[in-house]
Amino acid sequence: MNTPNGRSTKYRNHNLRKGRTSIPGAYYHIIINTYRRQQLLANDNVASIIFETFDWLETESRLKWICIMIMPDHVHAIIELGTGQTLPKVLHSLKLFTARKINKYLSRRGHFWQPEYREWGVRNEAALNNIIRYCYVNPVKKGLVERPRDYPYWRCKYEMDW
Repeated sequence: MNTPNGRSTKYRNHNLRKGRTSIPGAYYHIIINTYRRQQLLANDNVASIIFETFDWLETESRLKWICIMIMPDHVHAIIELGTGQTLPKVLHSLKLFTARKINKYLSRRGHFWQPEYREWGVRNEAALNNIIRYCYVNPVKKGLVERPRDYPYWRCKYEMDW
């Protein structure tokens, strides 16, 4: 598949990974999208599979999650990367396991997640608070609920004030 400028998407995705580093103990804001942004995630059982997978990765010391927001077609998560781990390996495990379980639950086959993901290093506590706030109000901005606390597919280890 080619982009409008004629480059293959495989080449473009490879370039997105250049310069990425994984620092164990660092905090990251990650976003993973469903394949072709299909709205498959806003479902109690699907969300449970995703939450349980983050919990399992935490018990295995691969990451510590701070907050997880499951939107209909993507997931925001703020994580602390575990010792000896890399983002590509952790996210590969997360995406592979959840894709298999969710596809089985939904009686579907094929791609579930987009191959790429986006990530940003969280530099300080102020940035962490801003990202958590952004994730928390995202369902309101998207018109899914009137108040953030009414959105059911959200977990955070910190108490939200509003």
